[in-house]
Amino acid sequence: QGQQCNSAAPCSLSRSTIPLPGGMLNAPLSTAIVVAVYCACSALMLIVNKLAVHHIGAPAFVTWLQFASTAVAVRLASTAGWVETDAFEWCKLKHFAVYVLAFSGGTWSNMHVLMTANVETVIVFRACAPLAVSVFDYAFHKRALPSARSCAGMLVIVAGALGYVSTDNRFLADGLAAYFWVLVWWGLLVFQLTYGKHLVSNLGIKSAWSAVLYTNTLSLLPTLLIGVLGQDLQLLREVTWSGVGLCWLSASCVLGLGISWAGFKCQSLLAATTYTVIGVLNKMLTVLLNTLMWEHHAFAMGIASLAACLAGGALYRQAPLRKEAEARYEPLPQQEATPVRGGRVANAQCSPIRKEGHV
Repeated sequence: QGQQCNSAAPCSLSRSTIPLPGGMLNAPLSTAIVVAVYCACSALMLIVNKLAVHHIGAPAFVTWLQFASTAVAVRLASTAGWVETDAFEWCKLKHFAVYVLAFSGGTWSNMHVLMTANVETVIVFRACAPLAVSVFDYAFHKRALPSARSCAGMLVIVAGALGYVSTDNRFLADGLAAYFWVLVWWGLLVFQLTYGKHLVSNLGIKSAWSAVLYTNTLSLLPTLLIGVLGQDLQLLREVTWSGVGLCWLSASCVLGLGISWAGFKCQSLLAATTYTVIGVLNKMLTVLLNTLMWEHHAFAMGIASLAACLAGGALYRQAPLRKEAEARYEPLPQQEATPVRGGRVANAQCSPIRKEGHV
């Protein structure tokens, strides 16, 4: 009977339009695997970065080493023929250069956030990102506006974030000044999520590995300058190196490679807002790990507010492209009504009755 479904029928619903949690449609296995890799790397990256910065004490150096190790690894893999990458062409590099400025600044500001705030603060502010990204998705990526359900979910996210902020002692003591670096990081994050979708979808690069190679290579110079201006060289002279610190530093580099590839691959497969929401939802694992590992984490009310943020994110559903949404609800041409027995009239446009009794 599935073959009787008419895609032009206004009341029909095909299997491909049934939403799954997090706004994803019935995705192929390969997409699900990429999303799972991204979620695992993202959940662990925040914890590992905090530990690496705690032991090393020089955030710009940790960031620079992550960029350098990832760029070298991808370049060697490309030379060996294991991955396919584009050559360094200016017509593509100039677009990635804009992204890199936000990428480097966002990563560096995130390190500063982790030195002055708890992990839950980062997660809640990131939970507010889908609301902003959905607007840019509509303006630049030809997506439809979010549905009523998705808007309600994003408003729940904002309400949870406000509830969390009201319980934060740093906010009560210092006001908005306590969130300067968080707001800087959040603004750059929204730009990255929006512009990154354009890079992987519209520039014609061969694979996500090209985006990984470009961004990490181009990020080396600005990150070095940030480190010099931020006195990281002086901080490095005062570092007491230990085996534990080197282990966390190495782990952060490995995760940096993984999240770079998985992030760009997800952006090429999903809408920018969906990619953002998935990044928010997987943070629950980070909260659980953080609660077990750190003594100074958020109050119970703060954790409850965070849970509300994640519940709101679960309500979100990916908005279709505008042309798909318009085609779905485009009215059919008026057809002449055909009289039937009993004085009733059957209209071929709106009747759910199909030939041979199929509905």
